[in-house]
Amino acid sequence: MIEAAYVEATNAQNGIGLIKLMGRYSGFIARNAALANGKVDICLVPELPFELNGPKGLYESILARVKEQGHCVVVVAEGAEEGLINPNEQITKNPRRDDSNNIIFDDIGKFLKDDIVKYAKDNHQVSLTLKYIDPTYAIRSVPSNAVDTIMCAKLAQNAVHGAMAGYTGFSVGIVRNSVCWIPITTLIKLGTNRLSIYDRIW
Repeated sequence: MIEAAYVEATNAQNGIGLIKLMGRYSGFIARNAALANGKVDICLVPELPFELNGPKGLYESILARVKEQGHCVVVVAEGAEEGLINPNEQITKNPRRDDSNNIIFDDIGKFLKDDIVKYAKDNHQVSLTLKYIDPTYAIRSVPSNAVDTIMCAKLAQNAVHGAMAGYTGFSVGIVRNSVCWIPITTLIKLGTNRLSIYDRIW
């Protein structure tokens, strides 16, 4: 999807490829996809504080990149709105929750698709050609590779071993390269795994 957006962006005048990926509370998918592709200019994740407007805002960063290289590729996690530091820029005006008590954000991808183009025209009299791609859950609808298949087999086998040993209320996971039985209560206490924007990978 990022490769397609890159082709669209580089084959248009002042082209922008905008891709929205899964990631309501954390940006692991957006970050890893951007790193794996290598053609992403800007990656927005929920953990990253940012603003839309202003001299160091997202819009000015996009326009600077377009001016410099003729195009810009932006990856945004679906929950990136959580990183907005200016309360006046909030996209979701009436927050709601789903049946699992998760926040339902308004669609940041569709919002940015229109707002980036409007900002460039209103503030810089620049016409942008923006292509928006939202693969939704198609990114996890592909066959697993060999490494993933082997890991899933190990997890499944050990889940059965744990149940046959009489354990309940546990999950199976990889901890320091070993398959472990982890109590559900421990997982709940740990909360949501978030990426760190201070680590070397970011």
